[in-house]
Amino acid sequence: MSTYDQLMTLMTKRRSIRYFSDEVLDQGMLTKILEAGRIAPSVENTQPWHFYVVRDPTMKTKLMDASCYGNFVAGAGAFIVIVCDKTAEVVSPDTLWNPREMEYSCAVAGHSMMLAATALEIGSCWVSLHHGPAHDVLKLKDHQIVVGGLMLGHMRKGDEDASREHQRKPLESMVTYDKDR
Repeated sequence: MSTYDQLMTLMTKRRSIRYFSDEVLDQGMLTKILEAGRIAPSVENTQPWHFYVVRDPTMKTKLMDASCYGNFVAGAGAFIVIVCDKTAEVVSPDTLWNPREMEYSCAVAGHSMMLAATALEIGSCWVSLHHGPAHDVLKLKDHQIVVGGLMLGHMRKGDEDASREHQRKPLESMVTYDKDR
């Protein structure tokens, strides 16, 4: 199987897992997932992210209350809050024309971690957070922006495979080639 086929299989297998088993997510697995975020691409190689790993049940509950539709956070083995450090040094400020590009880079790091989790057969789910309350829970500094959260954990027995295939729009409905314009 080609590397492309392996990647497509992995990406197809990835899905949002909201319920987890009680099995502890060991540090080795967590480190591998975080490593995938660390090596993700970023604008100007700023690597503007910081990953707050939350395992404490009380803290997870507080973050659950600060999430949009994230009423599953407390059940995750770990909850990673992805934060953008707006003071990250930019080599060439002229190329950073969009002030949100560093936040977009952090989202890419989150996606990389979700794919790594899938490859390790760990469940994951992206969670949108209300920035103010999550910022306060983590006691972040003003230059730190909450981008989102990532629930991680072992899947419950029987939930390892998707119950159905997710419907996706056909490629031709979302692509326009310049020659067609």
